[in-house]
Amino acid sequence: MKPSYLAPALALLLCTSCSRTDFPDGIVSQTFVHKYGFDVSSSEWTERQEDGQVITTLANGVKVTQNYSEGNLNGPTTHTFPRSSQVEKLQLYDQGTLLKETLYDQQGVPVREESYEFDDRRIITLWDQKGVPLSIEEYDGELLIEGKYYTAEHELEGKIEQGYGERIQRNREGLLLSKDQIEQGILIQRITYHPNGQAQTISHYHDYQLHGEQQKFSSLGRPLLELNWNHGVLDGVKSIFRNGIKVAEVPYVDGVRHGMETHYDDLGNLIAEIPWRNDKKHGCSKNYSEESSDFHWFFNGRAVTASRFEFLQDRERMIAEFHGIQLDEEIDTTESIQ
Repeated sequence: MKPSYLAPALALLLCTSCSRTDFPDGIVSQTFVHKYGFDVSSSEWTERQEDGQVITTLANGVKVTQNYSEGNLNGPTTHTFPRSSQVEKLQLYDQGTLLKETLYDQQGVPVREESYEFDDRRIITLWDQKGVPLSIEEYDGELLIEGKYYTAEHELEGKIEQGYGERIQRNREGLLLSKDQIEQGILIQRITYHPNGQAQTISHYHDYQLHGEQQKFSSLGRPLLELNWNHGVLDGVKSIFRNGIKVAEVPYVDGVRHGMETHYDDLGNLIAEIPWRNDKKHGCSKNYSEESSDFHWFFNGRAVTASRFEFLQDRERMIAEFHGIQLDEEIDTTESIQ
């Protein structure tokens, strides 16, 4: 269904029942012009069936010009850039129903246009800084059904047909931003790019959420991060790289650190182990060097001695057994011992 705006549209903006000296916050001045061309007061405007034009100047310097027909927005509504006569936004109404909205840059070149069709369908067009279309997309609700994507030379480089295909996004200067794989109208994979054209991230999605493996790269193409997601939540090993070499692995379960975090030097030698349980250090944290090894004990995030840890661990196990709870080495379902 197309958006419908009955007069007075944007009530906070217009407040047509107010006098010229009693405008809502943000309005500097407001003029009501009858359809025959003469100015009227706000009360006369209402008495004459709100038929004509309302011109509003806002505190930020934007001028809004709205056309009405018998109380309904009808025809163009324009918003200028602050303190300028150049139109930034143009909306086209038909008896209170919004048909189209177009945004412009300060040179008057269109940037984005959204047209509202029947049965909740929308057509979105984007232009580059020269006024050449970058993309034309058709949506059915939130589903991307059809799409065409162009280079700066207006050559077709990607398309969506019946909800399947590749979506390519460029900025207004023509720089490649991302490539998306679309299935059944929904994003399933996105590759973003550095300005030099190297892949920056490779992400997978399910139901509009990050899901599965995600990789991040430097502008030289070297790996930076590898993560695993489960419907928008970190779940699995997070791998960290330096100069293309893996230097750390951090385990996550349901969004929190849980398991043994490990760190490595540039030669791949193990230099640290940090145990986590439900996002708190729990167990023996170890640091290794050629000369010695350093050990620190933690119980649910608190520093303790080795003997104290063993005591608290035994007590926790006894309480769990008393309540019929089985402890798991990886996921502990008992409450923290205070």
